Amino acid sequence: MSRGQQDRQNRNQRGGRRRRRDPDAARPLRRPVQSYGDESRRVVYVAAEGEKTERDYVGLLNKTHGEREKFFLKFCDAKKGLRPTEVVDLVVESASAPEDEKWALFDRDVQDNRDEDIRDAMRTAAEQGVQVALSHPSFELWLLLHFQQFTSQEGGRDDTVLRQLRGHRDAKGFEEYDRASGDRGKGLDGQRGESLVAGERERTAVRNARKLVSACPHGGCSGRGLRHTPIAGPGTESYAEWTRRSGHAANCDPLKRDPSTDLWRLLVQLGIVEDEAAAG
Repeated sequence: MSRGQQDRQNRNQRGGRRRRRDPDAARPLRRPVQSYGDESRRVVYVAAEGEKTERDYVGLLNKTHGEREKFFLKFCDAKKGLRPTEVVDLVVESASAPEDEKWALFDRDVQDNRDEDIRDAMRTAAEQGVQVALSHPSFELWLLLHFQQFTSQEGGRDDTVLRQLRGHRDAKGFEEYDRASGDRGKGLDGQRGESLVAGERERTAVRNARKLVSACPHGGCSGRGLRHTPIAGPGTESYAEWTRRSGHAANCDPLKRDPSTDLWRLLVQLGIVEDEAAAG
């Protein structure tokens, strides 16, 4: 039994299983937090397996859109190299209350031998009311989609994604991405961040990512008619309902969603990009 599974078993033994809430009951979507300035600002907790690229990306969204859209993404501090189940556990433990908005970001990354852990993390996230942004093969696919579509199945390896990201003429600053050590390697500050938010790039990334849902190898997935609202809290949705938020069928194996990334859903839910559900 993994550490994450043991922690969840202990929590269940202490507190029991939460009852399903009335779906028609009033649901507070924002929790005022005085320390972040504007009392109406919506706080969303985000945890990720990496400690640099994902943190920088969260900071970029806060800086570029947070004040206008009235949100603050609170990145949960953690050591480098968390496994998917640990990412889910971290964001659950970091939130102020069970009904707070929570997102867990992690990749397929076959080099880390995490396949079964991903499936366990997805199930746990559904039970705990955590939204998941799974990127297959890696978070860098989401960055690349800002500049072009990518439909090649890579089996969890991101060599091709990185090569195209570094070589794209519009991906300014990414020429040496992940080649240097420290912040210069995978950071998103300066020209890199500016490239991602310039013009219609974020809208392009959302559109490209949505198309990948409908092109999922499973065959029963669709990017149409999705729900882009916060989850009411733990135990309020079945796994099938929770999975449908991403457009994938309940029996669609997350390990076979190649390529795909759910980061687009975060931008739509925050109001950064208006959804184009009818576009397919």
